[in-house]
Amino acid sequence: MFAHASTVRPLARSIGFVGAALVLLLGTLALMQPLPPGNPHGEGAAANANKPCTLQPEGFLRGRFFGALNFTADWSGGNLYCDGMERPGGDGVRLFFARARPSGERVSVLVGIDGRPADLVGKERPANVTVIDEQAGRFFSSGGPGRCWVSITSVAALPRAGTVPAGYRIDGLVYCVGALPSVGDRTSLTLGELQFAGRVSADEA
Repeated sequence: MFAHASTVRPLARSIGFVGAALVLLLGTLALMQPLPPGNPHGEGAAANANKPCTLQPEGFLRGRFFGALNFTADWSGGNLYCDGMERPGGDGVRLFFARARPSGERVSVLVGIDGRPADLVGKERPANVTVIDEQAGRFFSSGGPGRCWVSITSVAALPRAGTVPAGYRIDGLVYCVGALPSVGDRTSLTLGELQFAGRVSADEA
């Protein structure tokens, strides 16, 4: 016996939400995975997002969050986790910023941008933005290009320093023209302009 259409449609929507959440989760875990011991620059190594931001002058992320999360971010110094990585093939970058709450869980912001680091300055580009609320287990996503945009003001090469790989300091701002829906429930998150300075580790393989 075939299932009634009114039952199939909600089931299909639920499967879609679960699938989207899994994709976001896997991508986030890949970015946040610690670098393997003894191989800090190995091929395919993910950004290490478990250490405070190492930029000098300090890296930062500043701006307003409204809706499902309501706070002003002024993340910098030892309270800021930041790192990033080039997309395989070098045709894009992913920036990661996070701040721990007193309870230990973090709010994380991931920004994906098309283009090589040397070509990013002075051009407005579409961006993929994901915000993760670890405490509630929620993901808010722009869902692809067209909703959020980034404007890069400077890119500076960073030499390798000890165990910290070479890379780039990237300064700019990101803004979204609509709310970011939650994956899995009906809440949403609105972002004000987010100014940032982060780093992208270069692929030295």
